[in-house]
Amino acid sequence: MNVDVKEKDQAVSSEDSVVALKVALEKTRQELEAAQKIIRQFGRAVKSPRPGNTRQEKAQDTKNRIYTAAIELMDRKGFENVTVADISRKAGVSVGAFYHYFDSKNDILAEIFRKADEYFATQVTAGLRGKSVPEQLVEYFDYYAKFNVDTGAETTQNIFNPKIKFFVKEGRPMLTILQDLIRQGQERKEIRTDAGPEELARFLFVIARGIVFEWSLYDGHYDLEATMHKYMRIVVATLKA
Repeated sequence: MNVDVKEKDQAVSSEDSVVALKVALEKTRQELEAAQKIIRQFGRAVKSPRPGNTRQEKAQDTKNRIYTAAIELMDRKGFENVTVADISRKAGVSVGAFYHYFDSKNDILAEIFRKADEYFATQVTAGLRGKSVPEQLVEYFDYYAKFNVDTGAETTQNIFNPKIKFFVKEGRPMLTILQDLIRQGQERKEIRTDAGPEELARFLFVIARGIVFEWSLYDGHYDLEATMHKYMRIVVATLKA
């Protein structure tokens, strides 16, 4: 009889344990569902687009991908050997998308000049550390050399084309920044004044472009930045007051 009671108590205890386990599992399931709900809500909050910016950002990202793909292909294969289809395929867009952002391959070259102006307007002016204007002029052309190295020798060869008039376009930030720097040097009596800022800026660019052009003729096989720095120090020394 005692054995039967003991077995009965054990059975009841086992059933209680099962019930408790089921309750605990149900509670855990509810907690997991609640946690997943929070995670989903947090994920939506993180991924939610900023109003009014998403479409514009996506468009700019697509344009940048096309530009980057074009530069990489042109630098490797040459401007004439790259087609719009090649560029579109590498960028992962349709040919129609290419023509939405650029009228032709030549527009890619125009974009290089636009990016150069943006680079000088946003980074170079703030990055000049020289104590004197002559020192800053040399620094300016250090940045100019770096931009050309980043663009690539092959692409630079295609840019140096008499039919491309962006080099002599008036009012470009790259040019006006240099002119203002020279003007500042003349006001400080650090730069000679027998020629105006516009003429001296043109003179410096004639020299600097010649250095870049020669570098591109050698297919970029020597250190443009070191060469530019060395030669522009010599040239700028002749402009000191």
